[in-house]
Amino acid sequence: MLKKIVFFFVLSALLIPISCKDNNRGSAEEGKLENGIYSSPYFKLSMNVPESWTADTLGKVEKKAPATEADKKDTVLVANLLTIYQENEKEEFKPNLSIIAERCILYPDLKNEKDYLLQVQKQYADLNPITSEIEKTILSNDIECFTFDLTMTIQEMTMQQTHFALKRNDFYIDIAITYQTEKQKQELETIANSLKLN
Repeated sequence: MLKKIVFFFVLSALLIPISCKDNNRGSAEEGKLENGIYSSPYFKLSMNVPESWTADTLGKVEKKAPATEADKKDTVLVANLLTIYQENEKEEFKPNLSIIAERCILYPDLKNEKDYLLQVQKQYADLNPITSEIEKTILSNDIECFTFDLTMTIQEMTMQQTHFALKRNDFYIDIAITYQTEKQKQELETIANSLKLN
């Protein structure tokens, strides 16, 4: 049980979400899951979620900047858009996928998604991950992104993680899949590849 708590705590702490200038789209926390499809009107994106998977988060603002006099609205800086996992009674580990968004102004020196993933790698430095090179890839719906893999051990539990990062409007979006077997990785990659930008 302690392993599960530590794992989800570390995973949540490392995830960072996004926001948009167009506040007419609704709240960043208005993500919904209907008929096996997760959608976020705020970020104008959607993704398939298998029926057997459990949704833990459907939009949660983690960090805001205070309102300025000009707009009188708080600005979302970081949001956890989606966290889903596959329940398996026989195993302590739960394969999972999370989508986080982070406003670009938090990293003024970064030029692109590749630079952003270098920042993500630094966040994992204390976990002593073994990382792969950052590479450009194309998801199924012609969505260009950058990706890298890492291996980490938490409380004697070893797991692999793949990150997919893309830039959308004023935000970086990080889709992270966490798995232990090749079968789990393939299933998670199928979900990630269902991403659509509306």
